[in-house]
Amino acid sequence: MRTITAAAAAALLAMPFVPLSSAAAAAEAPPMGWSSRSLGCSVSESSVRKAADAMAALVPLGYRYVIVDDCWLAPQRANGALAPDPGRFPGGIKALADYVHSKGMKLGLSLSAGTKACAGGGPGSYKSEAADAAQVKEWGVDYVKYDWCTIPTADFPGQNVQQIAQALYPRMRQALGGEVVFAMNNEDGSTVPWLWGKDAAATTWRTNVYNRPIADSYPTMVDIWEFNQLRAEYAGPGSWADPDLIQAGRGGMTGTEYRTQVTLWAMGAAPLILQADPAAAPPAIVANPKVIAVDQDKLGAHGRFVKTDGWYHVLSKPLENGDRAIALFNESDRAAVISTRLGGGRHRIEDLWTGAVVSSAGELAAQVPAHAALLYRVAKNREQVPPLVTFEADPQKFPGDDRPSVLEPGKTGEIITRVTNTGATGRLNDVAVTASAPEGWQVSARTPARTARLDGGETFTVKWAVTPPAGAAPGAYDLTFSQGGGTATAVITVATAPGSGRTHLSDVAWTSAKNHFGPVEKDTSNGERAGGDGRPITIEGVPYAKGLGTHAPAEIEYYTAGRCSTVEFQAGIDDEVGAAGSAGFEVWADGGRVAYSGVLTGTMPARKVTASIKGARFVRLVATNGGDNATSDHADFADATITCDLMGNLPRPAATAEVPAGH
Repeated sequence: MRTITAAAAAALLAMPFVPLSSAAAAAEAPPMGWSSRSLGCSVSESSVRKAADAMAALVPLGYRYVIVDDCWLAPQRANGALAPDPGRFPGGIKALADYVHSKGMKLGLSLSAGTKACAGGGPGSYKSEAADAAQVKEWGVDYVKYDWCTIPTADFPGQNVQQIAQALYPRMRQALGGEVVFAMNNEDGSTVPWLWGKDAAATTWRTNVYNRPIADSYPTMVDIWEFNQLRAEYAGPGSWADPDLIQAGRGGMTGTEYRTQVTLWAMGAAPLILQADPAAAPPAIVANPKVIAVDQDKLGAHGRFVKTDGWYHVLSKPLENGDRAIALFNESDRAAVISTRLGGGRHRIEDLWTGAVVSSAGELAAQVPAHAALLYRVAKNREQVPPLVTFEADPQKFPGDDRPSVLEPGKTGEIITRVTNTGATGRLNDVAVTASAPEGWQVSARTPARTARLDGGETFTVKWAVTPPAGAAPGAYDLTFSQGGGTATAVITVATAPGSGRTHLSDVAWTSAKNHFGPVEKDTSNGERAGGDGRPITIEGVPYAKGLGTHAPAEIEYYTAGRCSTVEFQAGIDDEVGAAGSAGFEVWADGGRVAYSGVLTGTMPARKVTASIKGARFVRLVATNGGDNATSDHADFADATITCDLMGNLPRPAATAEVPAGH
C-alpha cells in the first residue's frame, strides 16, 4: 500500500487551495449510478457486487458509478491507514474496485470531513485528507462522497460553519485531484455549498436544507426539488446541483410520481443516482434514453422557471444543439392544463416519455395529470407532422381547482371533454371522442361526440352523462376518454354526503384523512401506531363515547354536497398524555376557515366548537400543532357531529368557537 509521509501531509494541509481546471474534471456530465444507502449497515461486499451485476444493463445508458455509502470502514485505522470492515468487506476495497471496473463501471466510497464517519463507526478524514485520498486512489476508487459529520468546530475558533467547510472540503478535493469525482455532501445546508461549491471544484454539491436523506414520498421529493430549483443560478457544467437520490423502485410513490422526479432531476442537470436495488428500478422510468439525454446534455444547463404559480410550473432548459427541453409540472391533486408560448415560427415537439411527435405554430399546452410532469424536446422545424392537440377530460371548474370531481352512487353527474387544435399547423379531420369506464358505470354522450373538422385554435366540447353504480364503494375511479390515438383520464371521487339530521362524524365515511402518527381513530383516542390501538376518548376526566382521535397535525375531509349546515365538537387534548400536548382545532368549509378553538393544552378542559358550513361541498376538520414539538399532541374531536338536510332547507347559524378572552 502506498503511503504519504507526515511531512507531506502537513505540507498539503498548509497549502492554499488552488481550484482545479475544468479540463481536469472527472465527470463531463452529472454522475449516474447506484448508491447503497438503502442497505445501511447491512451493506456488504457481496451486496455491492450483486448491485453491480444488476447495473450491467444500465451501463450503456450512462449509469456507471457503484457507490458504497457508509458502513464500509473498520472501526479503527490500521497503522494509521483506512481499513475496510473485515466482516462486511473481507476481500478488501481494491478487489471490489477491480470487480466493478471489470463490468465497465466505477467505484465510489463515502468519507467524512470530520473525525468520524456518518454511520458505521469508522474514522473520519479530518487531518488525514492527503493520506486517505492517496489510499482510496490506490484502491482504484473513482468517486468520493464527502460527508459532513462529527466536525471538530472547537479547532476553528471564531469561524462559522461555512468558513470551516471552506477550509475542510478543499483539502480533500485538492488531495484527490481532478480525476476523481468529488460529491460534496452537507445534508442540512448549513455550509451553504451552492455559494462556493463551484469555486471549490466540487463535481456536485447538495442543495436541500433537510438534515436527513430524501424520503420516498411525493411531498418530500417536491420540497427538495423546490429547494434545488432555488439554487439554479449557482449550477453549471462540471459543478452540478445535487438534490439527492432517485427513488424509483422503492415503493413509496406512484409510477407517475417517480416519472416526475426523473423529469425534474433531468431538467436540473442533477446526478441520477438510484437508491433502489437496480434490479427493482423500473426501466420505463429510469432507462429512457431521450430523458437521460436531457440530463446529460453537454451544455450542462440547469433548467429555469418560465412561469410558476406555486401549483403549476413551466421549466425550460437550453440544449447543446439549440433545441429546448420544456417540462410542464402539475404539483396539485387534480389534472390541469398547463401552457407556454414557444415564440414565432413552426416548432417540432417531441414528448420524450411517449415518443409522440407533433407541431405547433407557437403554443405548447397539455392537460397534465395530478402529480405528473410532462417532458418535451422542442426544435424549430417545418417537418410535416400533425398539429399539437390539447385533450382535456373533466377540466378544472375554476382557477386553482385542485380537488377531483365527486359523484354520488346511483346519481347522474356531468363530465365534459375538450379537444383543442392548439398547434394550428393544419386542420384536424373527423374528430371523435369515445369513453370507457369501470364495470357497472353508465357513460353516454349528451352532445355529439364527433365533428367533421377542427381548424387551428378551435375547440370541440362533448358533455357526458356519468352514473356510478348504486352500490359503488367510496374511493377514486378513472374514466378514460380517447381521441385520435390520445387519451385523457378523469379521476372521479365517489362519495356520499351525510344523511338528514344530526349524525356523528365517526359514523360518516371521510374522503381523505392525514395524521401525524398512526391513523385517525373513530370513537377512540389516537394510539400512534396501528388502527384500533386507541383508548376511550377522555378530556380532563370527562369520557366521550363518540368522536375522532388524532395526533396533530391532522386533517380529515368530508363530502357534504352543499346540503349540510353545522359541525359541532368538543375540542381537547386526551388525558392519556397527561399535562403534555397542545393543539389548535379548526373547521374549514371549502376554501375558508370558519371556526377555530385557539390553542388548547393538556391541562385545559374541552372547549365546544360550533361552525357554520352551509353551502360547502367539502368540510375539513384540522388539528394544528400548538407551537411546541408534536410528541404528545393527541387531539380529540370529541362528540363530533354534523347536521344536514338533503333538501337543503336548514337555516344558517353563525360560526362560533367558544374561546375565552385573550385567545
